[in-house]
Amino acid sequence: MRKILIIALALALPLCACAQKKGFKLAETNPTEKPKWVTEKERPDYIYVKGQEGSNLADAKAAAMKVVVDDISQSVAVMVEGEIIDKTVMSVYGDKSEYKQEYINNTKTKLAKMPAIQGIAIQKADVYYEHFYKKKTGEEYYMVYLRYPFSEFERRDLIDAYNAHEKEIDDKIKLYNDEIETVSNIEDINKNISLLNGLKNELGEEDSRIHQINTIIGLYNDIFKSIMVEIVENKPGHMAVRMVYKDRMITTSQKPRVTSACAMSFDVKYINGVCHVNFDSEYCYPQDEPTVKISFRAGNSTPNKEIRIKF
Repeated sequence: MRKILIIALALALPLCACAQKKGFKLAETNPTEKPKWVTEKERPDYIYVKGQEGSNLADAKAAAMKVVVDDISQSVAVMVEGEIIDKTVMSVYGDKSEYKQEYINNTKTKLAKMPAIQGIAIQKADVYYEHFYKKKTGEEYYMVYLRYPFSEFERRDLIDAYNAHEKEIDDKIKLYNDEIETVSNIEDINKNISLLNGLKNELGEEDSRIHQINTIIGLYNDIFKSIMVEIVENKPGHMAVRMVYKDRMITTSQKPRVTSACAMSFDVKYINGVCHVNFDSEYCYPQDEPTVKISFRAGNSTPNKEIRIKF
């Protein structure tokens, strides 16, 4: 399988990558002597890039390293299939081979974000480059050859890290789903929604868990939409309310917005999760049926209660 991947990648390289362009002359090589590994039979614990072109040395090196990253990601993605711990069951539509390729592409997307892949650096590689120059026009280009050490042991470590990361995501999704039945704080709900959106960013677009996460986020937003505000106490100059969802009280550290057509000097504080509001109703008159409105913020919802002032 390893050799097939290398051959496939080699065929994908531009034809010009291995041939000197017409009119250009070799101006410089580094090292001066071409290393034996450039032409040697490929050894299994290395990834070989046999020529990547760039208009400057930095671009040529970047192109060569992209081949290395793609090679590692592709080979790990192929091998990781069937080895994922607690893999979410996916519905398969269409041709099986198309599904497999879709799965591989999705795995490569997630692998690219892992520290082990991001840690792949040209400093770890053997590098040889050739600098070509056309005197008449001043044009130049570089050709980079590269040998990157990557053993089967490192590949296995990367697969294990990928599987562990996937399981960690599954565990987090389950945790946030379970907390729907117990969460009782606005800030905790907002935090869970934010963390769930963060998990979505770690997954490829084709990952079935995206739908699962969106469903859980929807359930959290349903809590926000279903919160009711109950009156706990109402007496002259003082009101107390609490937010409830089903059979549990919902708390928040954020003070609500309190408004009235006549009352003023609002003083708001929480005691054991209950919101207490003291106010001055000197300019309120019973015949006007004055009220105080207490409004909370819960996601995109504003649970509120308008309460008649007592005298």
